[in-house]
Amino acid sequence: MLNQRLLACANFVRQNAYVCDVGTDHAQLPVYLVENGIAEKVIASDIVPKPLESAERTISAHGLSGIIQTILSDGLEQIPPDGLTDIVIAGMGGETMIHILENCPFSLDDMQLIFQPMTKAETLREWLYLNAFDIAEETFVKDGKFIYVIMRVTKTGVVHVPDVRECWFGKADFSTPEGYAYIDKQCQRLRKNAMHMVQDGEQYLEIAQLIQTTVNQLKEVQQ
Repeated sequence: MLNQRLLACANFVRQNAYVCDVGTDHAQLPVYLVENGIAEKVIASDIVPKPLESAERTISAHGLSGIIQTILSDGLEQIPPDGLTDIVIAGMGGETMIHILENCPFSLDDMQLIFQPMTKAETLREWLYLNAFDIAEETFVKDGKFIYVIMRVTKTGVVHVPDVRECWFGKADFSTPEGYAYIDKQCQRLRKNAMHMVQDGEQYLEIAQLIQTTVNQLKEVQQ
């Protein structure tokens, strides 16, 4: 059974997809996608041989060796793109995800990208918008004591310059417990890091006002 963050990733995968799961580890997600009739074919990739060997054992134990292919790859560099519809990159930092995208050797047009960053989600959001991607949807899930964000992304060719709110809070919704918790956590981080982020007093004032406005909105929701 998948944990909540991987289940949320699976829920974004399109029906009858051909999926590449980057950093597959034990191949739990590829097995789930095939066994539940979501994906017709999956590539399970990892940069390190040992996790890929674990993935191969999992795939073999489920009798799916003919449907799930394993590939040793640094990100997407060794992945054959023909037929791919959905790419899942989960369980790594936002900056690592950016590195994978910057070094992707093929076009990502017409593909759906699903990201679950463990850190630096705000950095990933900014890079995506500035590089002509659109974050179509975000979902937030609680798994243990942590709140995770899962993004569904497409390449539109349209560059967008995001503001601080878009980068740090994404599409989180105050009205949901997970969205509320995520915004609260990000607000605390934003307050802590604000002095290191700004170049001038005017920018600092803008961020300080955003933090205060958001804190007030959080308080209103609590009442």
